[in-house]
Amino acid sequence: MNITTLEIAGKKLSVNAEFNPVMHLSGKNIFRYEVLAKIYNAKDRWLPVEQSFDILERETIKAVSDFLFETVCELLKMKEGITVSFKLPAQLMNDMAYLASLYQRCGHHHIAPQRIEIEIGKWLTDTPHRDCQAFLEQARTYGFMLLLDNFGSLDESADSLRLFRFDTIKLARTLIYGIATSPAKLSTLHNLIDKVIPPGTHVICEGVERSSDLALLSRYSHIGIEGYIFSRPLTFSQLRLLEGF
Repeated sequence: MNITTLEIAGKKLSVNAEFNPVMHLSGKNIFRYEVLAKIYNAKDRWLPVEQSFDILERETIKAVSDFLFETVCELLKMKEGITVSFKLPAQLMNDMAYLASLYQRCGHHHIAPQRIEIEIGKWLTDTPHRDCQAFLEQARTYGFMLLLDNFGSLDESADSLRLFRFDTIKLARTLIYGIATSPAKLSTLHNLIDKVIPPGTHVICEGVERSSDLALLSRYSHIGIEGYIFSRPLTFSQLRLLEGF
């Protein structure tokens, strides 16, 4: 379930699903996972996903996305009470038919779409707001939750956050890493959390690797933490062992 093989132009690629645990800072408990694609060539050489998606054909990208979404649904059937975020490739954004197929797949698996969060990345800044809004509103109509990834590293505005009403904002690793030694980064972080991100939005800080950075985040007991200080990405077998199912 967590490994698949794709053939592209006569070459085989192995796609593995891995899971980033997200800790709730106040309770120190895992309350969600982010599913990731790890792509390897025939020589077991890891290929960065974003680079791979830039060169893969649309149907292959869709096959990878289908595989990850099926993995998410299988996980949610095995484990109640968690949410899983799923990054939809930019090449499939604005594809209403594909979005509808994801919703239909939830029904097939008897999974509530509200347990799945669709991650939005750089596509948001590259696409006219009117097009973004139609797609994201349809996703919300289906019941999916919406997550803006990598916030703080791109050109997003406070107005766009209010317009799209994201359920979760994930702050970029480039912003979080080293805040203990960078007053400028720390000031930016405080401004984003206290003034820019709309009240009631879930906040996740990614790339937390240092105890000194974690200590400065502790003032925000409501946020989530993702990073090597807690765990590296887990294989499905490791996740099952951790969760006990």
